[in-house]
Amino acid sequence: MTAFKDVKLGKIADILNGIPDSKQLESANKADMITYNFIQPNHLGIFNNIQSVSEIKRTTPVDENYFIRENDILLKRLNPDAATLINEDISNTTFSSNLFVIRVFKDYCPSYIACLLENHGIAWLNGNIVGSIAPIKSISIKALAELNIPVIEYKKQEAIGQMWLLCKKRKQLMINLIAEDQRLMAAAIKNITEKNARGGQNDGHYQKRY
Repeated sequence: MTAFKDVKLGKIADILNGIPDSKQLESANKADMITYNFIQPNHLGIFNNIQSVSEIKRTTPVDENYFIRENDILLKRLNPDAATLINEDISNTTFSSNLFVIRVFKDYCPSYIACLLENHGIAWLNGNIVGSIAPIKSISIKALAELNIPVIEYKKQEAIGQMWLLCKKRKQLMINLIAEDQRLMAAAIKNITEKNARGGQNDGHYQKRY
């Protein structure tokens, strides 16, 4: 059995915490306010997707390091349950202090790291939080930086990352298919019961006439 060498996540990625959610005081001249798209934890879906964004206004510019980029990995600070891999640059978009962005260095495949975070790292993080029986679990940059990442060749990283992304897509398709099946079944039952009810009313009408 091949033994894999491990490396700490903090050695192979920048880990950033976002900007505060609280609104800044509006300046006397509102034209001085800068508007940004803003990603918060409740905007993240479970299928590697961003469902929506909100807006945030600031009197000072956001540092360019805090704009969402292609291959960024987003992770919730409170009760993390999934990793979200960004598949393209999102213009003028920053992120909440209740999110972390993991920005992987070039020698590592972002989808591989996201897969490990979601399937191994989150369980480790949740299991090592002091007071982890509490309903709200909070992780830190320090804890993330200490995660062990198995070092494998880049092509294998890509293969594992693609498997993870395809698994996400399959799950989404299956859920959509089940929802559509349920919708069709409900429509069929409604159609039958409504026709039966109309037929029963007609039978009563005929009985009264004859």
